[in-house]
Amino acid sequence: MQIERWAIDGYNVMFAGVADPSVAGDLEKRRADLLARCRRVKAGVTVFFDASKAPPLAAPPPDGRGRLEVVFVRSGTADDAIVAWLRTQGQTHEICVVTNDRELAGRVKALRAKTARVEEFLKAVDPERLEGAEKPRISANEAREWAKEFGVDPDARI
Repeated sequence: MQIERWAIDGYNVMFAGVADPSVAGDLEKRRADLLARCRRVKAGVTVFFDASKAPPLAAPPPDGRGRLEVVFVRSGTADDAIVAWLRTQGQTHEICVVTNDRELAGRVKALRAKTARVEEFLKAVDPERLEGAEKPRISANEAREWAKEFGVDPDARI
């Protein structure tokens, strides 16, 4: 897939997999982490954030010259801003929008842009962080207890 530019639904990526974003930790830290990951991408990246969550002195709208651009959407939604931005781009088939929002994905596909789920994007830009994370393990005794709990022979080989 040839991607010249990524358009990222910022808060959708920051809070993917988080049941309650209001308790998800420091917003600025999450934003900084996302932007640090985006700086690793070879293609250009434009990240869109809803301005209701913007820092007080957020950067002005981008001028289009940088590899990483951050847009704080001051009116409307980030989703609408992404769609409006795509309409101004010439080669939408070379742009990939990163979101898990099905409605937004449908809108951008109608404009011939590609889409990627958040997990796909994060795996592409930081594979060690996702794959290298150690999976939690349980002890043999815990496994036996869970087997009993679910009515499975604890000595069975599964």
